[in-house]
Amino acid sequence: MYFPNIFNPFGMAFSALLILPHIIYRRRHTIDKEIYTNKAMYYIDRMGRFFSLLLMSFHTGVLERGFTEPKELMERFWIILTAVMLLAYLLLWALFLKKERKSVAYLIAAASTAVIVFSGILQVNTLLFTAGFIYLAGELYIIKRHFLC
Repeated sequence: MYFPNIFNPFGMAFSALLILPHIIYRRRHTIDKEIYTNKAMYYIDRMGRFFSLLLMSFHTGVLERGFTEPKELMERFWIILTAVMLLAYLLLWALFLKKERKSVAYLIAAASTAVIVFSGILQVNTLLFTAGFIYLAGELYIIKRHFLC
């Protein structure tokens, strides 16, 4: 397999699958943004999410080394591992859309963060790894505030 220098087609597909359930949920539900008393955390969640998706889709070359040796094996391992974790993530979203429960929301946050963080680890991409944890911090705040109401 060959990954082009800048654009990562598999990362773009995985990013689209990560963001699609959020878009569907936002279309079906209106969320009162006034419940988020800490606007900084709200924006940290958004920045972490979109920065992670951007870094999964495009190689910046900053704090990034690429897959370790043997590269072809590591690329295949990353694709398979990410696909399996994304399948679990999408199944959790299906459960959440059926009945909104706090425990499932936390599992969704953990699954999405796992996809991002493991992608950062396997691709030796420090920015992606860090963005995953920034996203997790913001997402935990969003979930906590969402279920208080």
